[in-house]
Amino acid sequence: MAKSGTPPNPLVTTVSLCTPLLRGDKRPRVALVGRFGVGKSTIFNAASSPIARHERLAGLGGAYQECVLDVGLDQITLVDLPSIETLHHLSEHDQVVLMYLLWGDRWPLAAEQPALAQGSDFPAPDVLIQVVDATTLEADLELTLELSLFGRPLVIALNHIDEARKKGVFINVPALSERLGVPVVPTAAHMGKGISALFAKAIDVVREKACPLPQPPTRHIAESLKPLKAVISRPDIEGVFQVPRALLLSQLAENDDYFLHALNTRFPDLAPEIARARTQAETTLPRSLPEEVHADRHHRAAMLFEEVSIPRGLDAGEGWRLWLDELFLHPRWGLLGSLLVFALVLLIVFEMSAFLDSLTSARLAAWTQQWQPQSTAGVVGRAVADGMVGLVGIVVPYMLPLVLLLVTLEESGVMHRVAFVVDRGFHHIGLHGDVAVPFLIGLGCNVPAISATASAGSRRERVVSAILITFVPCSARSAIILAIGGKYLGGLGVFAIFALTLTVIAVLGKLLSRKYSDKTLGMVLTIPPYSLPK
Repeated sequence: MAKSGTPPNPLVTTVSLCTPLLRGDKRPRVALVGRFGVGKSTIFNAASSPIARHERLAGLGGAYQECVLDVGLDQITLVDLPSIETLHHLSEHDQVVLMYLLWGDRWPLAAEQPALAQGSDFPAPDVLIQVVDATTLEADLELTLELSLFGRPLVIALNHIDEARKKGVFINVPALSERLGVPVVPTAAHMGKGISALFAKAIDVVREKACPLPQPPTRHIAESLKPLKAVISRPDIEGVFQVPRALLLSQLAENDDYFLHALNTRFPDLAPEIARARTQAETTLPRSLPEEVHADRHHRAAMLFEEVSIPRGLDAGEGWRLWLDELFLHPRWGLLGSLLVFALVLLIVFEMSAFLDSLTSARLAAWTQQWQPQSTAGVVGRAVADGMVGLVGIVVPYMLPLVLLLVTLEESGVMHRVAFVVDRGFHHIGLHGDVAVPFLIGLGCNVPAISATASAGSRRERVVSAILITFVPCSARSAIILAIGGKYLGGLGVFAIFALTLTVIAVLGKLLSRKYSDKTLGMVLTIPPYSLPK
């Protein structure tokens, strides 16, 4: 501890630790929800573990994915649920998703299904992340208003924000967040942008236990629903359904078959009162109660969209950045851009190596050749000099340019984008994309490449990547393969040798990923802004 009066050290950074840490049994379950095509699975795949769990809801619903994910020092259990369009007139598919959102696999009204009575394997989520499409935000806001009735922490992932900008639509994110009372995080999931901040916000709302602001219906709808609300305001009903009263009221008002049927089955004495309350409500409305409630929510979503959306052109100064992101992060062209980066790095290194070698190791080698020692000390000195020539011949022409180029790419933000693009490919061998740099270094020399794996996220990844890198053909082995293989085997034989090394890496990676499957965690690759290398 510094003495009193001692000025703070500017080189020391203090980081506050949020406690308690949300890990192990305390880690929250975070569910990705949203309509079809908004990008839920893209966000999950960008952050998921190479080993993810795939199951079906109740053995009959849509498939979901689940994995454990590190978020800083905390952890979450991330679940990608099947899409759900709306809570208005639930389809059988949406009904199963809704029941899992509310109760997990412990359905209080589904005791007749024996498959669900064998213990809870799917607890209800603690936090909901609704993924919305910024280009069709108005349609997604209707589901947002319905999810706000759950009384559960909610985070909005405003996805496809880049596409909205291309269409000239600007979303006022702070205004939307303030209006809904939930964090809103702009994301471009297919480019990996905003995902790290999204899960950080999910951790924040868990600690703050923050729920969305109430989004009540308009006054005339609320007045018409008062008789129905009075009927269901009983503790025994709330104990059976275990859902917020506002959600139950909304579902009964829209004549959802599931809740209405369950209520009439469990409380048959209330069926006439509910029917009278619904009829009484319709006498004050121009349309039927379900249509009026749904139309009111549609109107509120449209008004909210008008409040937070501003037609505007592309932001000034963002054109070249967006163009580069289209090259490096595009789902189709991103891999091509990454390969071009790798090819350019190797081309520059090998082109520079000849020039640097002529200035350094070649001159040292010519000098040592003139030294013809006669004594034992001289012979030892000549051996040391030859070793130094070899060391300089490797480090200066090859390693120094390679390291400088990789550092430049990392500080500029390009290497993070390359890692994001190749992340899915590395998942097939049980790794994440952050080990792409060590594998690239391995093409030059395996020794510094293995040392570079020390920056990998977990011990498992350090061990697996270090083992696999030993099979990457370094520059020395590549030269021998090209020289000897090209002479005796031909071009096809050389190609077969390199293909064999890739096959060995893939197969061995699969075997190692199975061995360490219980220790495989998800990881979010942060996409930083472009910056000038220092």
